[in-house]
Amino acid sequence: MSENIDIVTIDLAEKEPSVLRKERLRRDTRRILGITVLLTQLPLMFHLPLWLSIPGMFLVLWKTVPTFDNGRTISPLYMTPLVIVAALGTLWHYGHFFSRDPCVTFLFLLTGFKFSESTRKYDGSLLIVLCAFLLLTQFFYWQSMLAAFFTLPALFFIGLSLFSLQRDTSTVNTRQMVHLTSKLFVQAMPIAVLLFLAIPRLSAPGWGDGSGKAVTGLSSRMSPGSVAELSKSNEVAFRVEFDSYTPLPPERYWRGPVLNGFDGFDWFIQPGITTNTFSTTSAATDASGQLINYTVTMEPTYNPWLLALDTPASMPTIQSADGSRKSIGRMDSQRQLTTADNLRRATRYQMSSRLTDRFRSDTPPGADSLFTGSTNSRTRALAMKMRSETDNDTVLANRILRWFNEENFYYTLNPPTLGAHSIDDFLFSSRSGFCEHYAGSFVFLLRAAGIPARVVTGYQGGEQNGDYMIVRQSDAHAWAEAYIEGQWQRFDPTAAVAPQRVEGGINAALGDERQSLLQKPLEWHWVKSAGLQWDSLNYAWQRMVIGFDDKSQDNLWKKIGLDSPSGWLIAVLLVLAACVWILIILLPTSLRDQTRVSPCEQQWHRLCKKFAANGCARQSGESATDYVERLSLRWPQHRRKLLRILACYHSGLFSRQGQQPQGHQDSTEEMKREISLIGKLS
Repeated sequence: MSENIDIVTIDLAEKEPSVLRKERLRRDTRRILGITVLLTQLPLMFHLPLWLSIPGMFLVLWKTVPTFDNGRTISPLYMTPLVIVAALGTLWHYGHFFSRDPCVTFLFLLTGFKFSESTRKYDGSLLIVLCAFLLLTQFFYWQSMLAAFFTLPALFFIGLSLFSLQRDTSTVNTRQMVHLTSKLFVQAMPIAVLLFLAIPRLSAPGWGDGSGKAVTGLSSRMSPGSVAELSKSNEVAFRVEFDSYTPLPPERYWRGPVLNGFDGFDWFIQPGITTNTFSTTSAATDASGQLINYTVTMEPTYNPWLLALDTPASMPTIQSADGSRKSIGRMDSQRQLTTADNLRRATRYQMSSRLTDRFRSDTPPGADSLFTGSTNSRTRALAMKMRSETDNDTVLANRILRWFNEENFYYTLNPPTLGAHSIDDFLFSSRSGFCEHYAGSFVFLLRAAGIPARVVTGYQGGEQNGDYMIVRQSDAHAWAEAYIEGQWQRFDPTAAVAPQRVEGGINAALGDERQSLLQKPLEWHWVKSAGLQWDSLNYAWQRMVIGFDDKSQDNLWKKIGLDSPSGWLIAVLLVLAACVWILIILLPTSLRDQTRVSPCEQQWHRLCKKFAANGCARQSGESATDYVERLSLRWPQHRRKLLRILACYHSGLFSRQGQQPQGHQDSTEEMKREISLIGKLS
C-alpha cells in the first residue's frame, strides 16, 4: 500500500497581485500567448481595413517568431505615440469612433500593442481576457461554419495559455499540457451544446452594422453601372427550398426594390409608395398562373427588403411555436415586400407566388410613372416617332424590344462612362451596357411615349444544389414593368439583347468577360463541385445552428414535455445536467487513480517481494523507513543500496521533482538499478 502525503501546490489565481505582477513571463509562454493573439486576430482580417490590421498582426508576429524575438519590449516612450497614431488612423478611416467597426479595429490594435509590451504573468492574464473578448467580436460580422473553424483553435490556445501561465518550473512537459488542454476541451463540449440549446436567446442580435448602410446587395437607388458592380460578387444572396415544382430558368425572376422615381440620371424608390399596404386577398387573386410554395433564407443585408418570386401572392410568414403562421413583413401597392426592421441576421420565411409576368391593379399609376425630366431629348424624339406608328401599347412595347434586338447593342459588365444625358449616350453612342442600362432606357422610352412604367430590381436565375437553390449577388438583375390595359406587365429588354442571360445565367451571357485570371479556376468542375458541397454544409449550419432562435427553442421544450418553462426551472435543469456530466467524468478517473500503481511503487513492491521470499516480509502498518531499517540489520552488506532505494522511493512519490514525469522516471530507474545490484540473498 502506498503512503499518502498531501502535496501543497500554489495556483496562479491564489497568488497575491503584487507577487503576480513581479513574476516574469517565460519565453515559451510568450510564444504561446503570441500564437493565441494571432489566432484571435486572424478572422478579423477579413472584415477590417488591411492597412490597420496588417501592422497589428505583424507586431505580434515579430515578437513571437524566435528569430526576431530578442526578449525586449517596446518602451513606453514609443508605445504612447503608437496608441495615439492608431486612434487617429481609426478615426480618419471611419470618420467617427464610437460605433462597432472603429471600436473593434482599435481593440484589435490595442491587443497587439499589449502583447508587445507584456513581460509579467499579470500582463499575460490581462492579454488572455482581451483575446477572449476580441474573439467574440468576429461574430459581429459573420456566423458561418468558417467562423466556427477559426474560433476552435483560438479557444484551444486560450486554454493552453492559461496552463502555461500557471506552471512555475521548466520541468513541465509541454506535450502533457497540450494533452490536458485537449482533454478538458473535449469534456467541455457537451456542456457547451447544452448551454446553446437551453439558454434563452434574443429574437434578434443586439448589434447593428455599425454604419446604418447596407453591407451588400440591392439598393434603393440604381445608377448606370451599379447592378453591374454588384454582379461581380459571387456571394450568396439567399437560398430557396421549393415545396414541389421548381421553376424553369426563364421563370426565376426574384422581385426586390421597385424604382418608380427618376431624376434624369438615377432611378430610385418613390417616397411614400411603401406606406401603401396591399391586402393579402388582392395579392392572391389579382394574378393568374401556377401557384407555388417555397421557403427563402436570406443572408443579412441591413436593408428592409425581402425577395420573392414574381409575382408574390402572399405575405412572408414564419411558423410560430404553436404551429400558427405569423407575418414578418408587408407588401405595398407595387408588390414590394419589406420588413419593419433591417435584416441584421439570416432570415428564413415562407412565401407563395404565381408564375406569371403580369398582375392586375385597380389603382391607376400616378404622374410620377410618366416623369422623364428635361434631359435625353434624342431618346424622347425616338419614343414619339415609334408612338406615331401605333396606338397599341403592347405593340409599341414589343416594337422597342425588337429594336433592341435588331440594333448593335452589346451586353457587358464594363460599359463606358455616360454623361449628363445618360440614356441618349447609351442608346445612340456607346450601345454597350448591363441590365440597368437596358431596363432604364426601356422605361424612359415607354414613359416618353405615354405609357406608365417603372424599373424593378432583384435577381434572375439561381443554381440548384441538391434540394435547394442558391441565388448569388452575381444573379442581380433589373427589368421593366409597364402599365398596359389595367395590368402591370413585365418586360425584360436585356433578354432581347442577350437571351442567354435568362436561359443560362450571367456566365453564359458574358463568357470570358466575367472570368478574370482569379475567377477562372472557380469554374473548374472539381472546384465548383467542392464549392457546392461546402455551401450545402454551410446551409445546414445556417438552418440548424444560426437559425436556432427563440421559436426553435420553444419547439424543443415542447418536444421534451415542457411548455414554456420558467427561467428558474431552466437554471435548475442546467445545474443538474452539469453535475451529472461532471460526475460521469470524475468517477471513472477517481476509481482509476485508486487502483493505479506508479512505476516507483511497482519497484518498491518488487523489493518487498524479493525480501519476503527470503523470510523477511513487511509487516502490517510498518512504514517504509522502519522496514528498510529492519532489512539493514539482517543484511548489513546491502544497507547503502537499501537506503538509496528508500530515498528514490520517497523522492519519486512525494518530492516536487518526483511529481514531474522526468523526475519520477529518474527515481524509478535508480530504484530498478539498485534492486538489481542486491542480487541473490543468502
